[in-house]
Amino acid sequence: MANFQGIVRDVTSEIKNERALRDALESQKALMEKQKALLERQKALETVINNSPMVVFLWKAEKYWPTLYVSENIRQFGYSPEDFISGRILYGKIIHPEDLLLVELELEENCEEGGKEFNRQYRVLTQTGEVRWVEEKTFIQRNQDGQVTNLQGVIEDITEKVKT
Repeated sequence: MANFQGIVRDVTSEIKNERALRDALESQKALMEKQKALLERQKALETVINNSPMVVFLWKAEKYWPTLYVSENIRQFGYSPEDFISGRILYGKIIHPEDLLLVELELEENCEEGGKEFNRQYRVLTQTGEVRWVEEKTFIQRNQDGQVTNLQGVIEDITEKVKT
């Protein structure tokens, strides 16, 4: 007759924990790959935008339109994105003084009447004080209650077109 002596230990919970950890790591890896792909697409989009003649803006729907985002190619007007994003310069302050009131009134009217976009040609002042004509195309963003939250738009320097 032989005797056996041993210890039996239930490892079910350890195996479940290992599987859960492996699944979590795989999910994290997949999420990181998606994030990397998203960043690559974002960089590609920024390259396209910054190499185009159009400057992209995201403004708060407030007086003089504080800037939440502006593309790098704002430099064509002598400003840096940081000038606007930091609040040192408000977009409304670079609109030519003779055009500002009309731009404000038309935009306000579009917002109050439920408009979805705003299109206008007007003058802006560069960092050096040079006058340039721009064409603005802006989409009015609203919350679920219909209140204006932000203004998302582009401006294009059309000075040469206006001169001809």
